[in-house]
Amino acid sequence: MTRLPRIQAAGGVHLLMAPSLGVLLCLGFFLVLGGYFTLQPGIELKVPESPFLLLPQHDPCVVSVTGAPLPQIYFDQRAVTTEELTEALHKGRRAGSLIIRADRLAPYDLLMRIMTIGAESGYTVVLSGGAGGP
Repeated sequence: MTRLPRIQAAGGVHLLMAPSLGVLLCLGFFLVLGGYFTLQPGIELKVPESPFLLLPQHDPCVVSVTGAPLPQIYFDQRAVTTEELTEALHKGRRAGSLIIRADRLAPYDLLMRIMTIGAESGYTVVLSGGAGGP
């Protein structure tokens, strides 16, 4: 049994180069288009000017207040009373900011007490939401 001459001529390196060249062209096309889309400038955002916007705070003290039915104050990752919070803030560095993260169901009088304690201790007091809630 003899082989036909046209089949012997078609084998070899040419059969490996054609698929490799196709893969390289597809990869190049993907990289060119992918780079074009990722390097597009984003959407410009303009934050509204407000006197309540804060500058970045460096090492602030954070007090978290939970809401009803049993409001609780957390400072330095432990539950404290207002008296313990007063002592801790008076012993603190007396500078910087005190951020109060309050649940929306936190009692107003408790928040006002904590804000007064912070102001009397020499901190800049900032009230923030986000400690949880339904």
